[in-house]
This record gives sequence, structure tokens and C-alpha cells, in this order.
Amino acid sequence: MIIKKDRLSSRIFVILFSLVLLLTTQFFTACKIEPIDKPTKDKTDKPKNDDTGKNTLGDKQLKVHMLDIGQGDSILIVTPEKKAILVDAGLVKAGDKVIETLEKYGISQIDLMVATHPHADHIGGMPKVLKAVPVKAFLDSGQEHPTATYEKLLTTVKEEVGKLTVARAGQNFELDSGIKIKILGPSKPLLEKVSGSVENANSVIMLLTYGDFRMIFTGDSEDETEERLLEKNFDLKAQVLKVAHHGSQYASSDEFLEKVSPEVALISCGEDNNYGHPSPPTLEKFKKAKVKVYRTDLQGEITVISDGKNYQVKTDHKATGDLWAGRTSSRSKSE
Repeated sequence: MIIKKDRLSSRIFVILFSLVLLLTTQFFTACKIEPIDKPTKDKTDKPKNDDTGKNTLGDKQLKVHMLDIGQGDSILIVTPEKKAILVDAGLVKAGDKVIETLEKYGISQIDLMVATHPHADHIGGMPKVLKAVPVKAFLDSGQEHPTATYEKLLTTVKEEVGKLTVARAGQNFELDSGIKIKILGPSKPLLEKVSGSVENANSVIMLLTYGDFRMIFTGDSEDETEERLLEKNFDLKAQVLKVAHHGSQYASSDEFLEKVSPEVALISCGEDNNYGHPSPPTLEKFKKAKVKVYRTDLQGEITVISDGKNYQVKTDHKATGDLWAGRTSSRSKSE
């Protein structure tokens, strides 16, 4: 049988094309090449809390330690380059514990010390720390509070640091590795007509940022403090919230929590306190919002670690009680 030339050429072309297609398919299958349009993580995604207990983060780690000092506040922030920021130092008796913690983490100098407000359960231990460790800068709420504890602190700051900087909204502090602290409060004029403590209401409020990670420090702020922050329309979004006033019922409003939208809440309080800290209504708000709560009274020191992308939360030990069980108060609102 005679096959025309053009039909023969056409058949040869089809055979060759099929052979090439077969070989190409086998090659790519053997090499297991992934598609080039494989989805990647959106840079705007929230950092995720790796709660496995293992440190799986990158090398440049920011660490925030909420110290277990009983009823009071003391938080140590350590940057990847070992710069240290100490926020409050508890009662007078907590001074030794703060110094021990500095030694434990190899901190020989404090780059910034912050007194959120002049109450004894936040500043009592500071004079002892100031005399034990060099402090480069001191930030204070700048409130008048004629007590022996506060007067001793001011005298010690003058002797050991030389000057005191008054905190006001809008101030910024740049640390290493792109870590920043922005002061959100207090603002001028200071709050005066408040339902509780004026000193609490004018606490120093800070926003700590590291890459995608954000954490808010609230001191002992109250409802009026939160109202002012909301009025100023600050970007309050943060993965981690240091709960105001040890979990008091006079802070952590629904509106404030909605604006912050935290994933994790840290509460510093003493296991034998009779202030009603943390209060059942406040804990119920966090539970309703599906926020994971950590407490020093039940879990010891709490550490938040972030590499600027993700973060982890670690505690000294497992909770010794129900994290959602609050306390009742036998004190006045202003305490």
C-alpha cells in the first residue's frame, strides 16, 4: 500500500510528540517538583502561639518575664542583644527576688527602668535594685504622691541615675533588632475625676513591638484609662496583654478587649491576696473572648518568647488550681 508523503509525515510527528510527552511526564514525576504557585504565608498573618513547650523559634529572641513576686508587678524584658527593661519591681520585699532574677538571666545592666505609677506594690523594690545594678535611664509616670516609699525612690533615682524622664503618650524608645516601645499613656492633662485611684488611672501604658509581635503593658490602669485610650484611637491590637491592675474588676472593659483582641492574657497577683485579684467578672470576660489566661499565683513566673514572627508562652510549673477561678475582695476599690 502506498502512503502519501504528507500523511506519513503527520504520523511520524504524532509518534514523536507522544514519546516526548511520555518522557517529560516521567521526569517531573521522578523529581517530585512542587508547583511554583504553592501558597506562602501572608506577611500580615498574626504570629502564632506555639504552646508545645519546646523552643522552636528563630535565634533572635525577645523574652518577656513576668516575675512571680506575690501581690504586685515586676516584668523583665530582654532583647536579643541583651538589653534589659525592667517594668516595676514589686513591694520592698520583692527587691531581692528581682535582683536574683537579673543574675539568673545574666543581666548586669538595666537600660531602662519604668515605674508605671507610685504605689508600693510596683515601686517598693526599686531602690534596692537601683543600688545593686547600673541603670541607664528611668521612666516615671510623673505623679505627685507624698509617701515615704515614693520619696525614697525619687531620692535613689537622683543618686544612682541622675535624672528622671516623665512618661507621656507619643514617646518612642528604639532598642536593638527592630524592637520598639511606644508610650500610649498617660496623656496630658492627667486624669483627675476617676471612680477609683488617680495613681492607677494615670499608669504608664506601653506597646512593645517586634516584627509582627505586639504586647501591651497596662500597669494598674482602670476603666477611665481604657476609655481615654479608645478615644485617642490608638492601634491597640496585640497578641499578648498584660492584664491591668492584677485582674481587677475595674479594668479590662469589653470595649477595650475588643480593640486589643488578645490571644493571651498575663495576670500578676499573689496567691493569698484579699483584693479580689483576679476578679471572677474579669476572668469571665477573657473566657468568653476565648483568651488564654496565665497567672503567676498559680503558675509561677511566666515567660513570653518571640522571634518577631511567632511566639511561645512558658510557665515555671503547671497550674496549681483552676485558672478561671477568681477571688472576692475585702478591700476598697481604690487599693
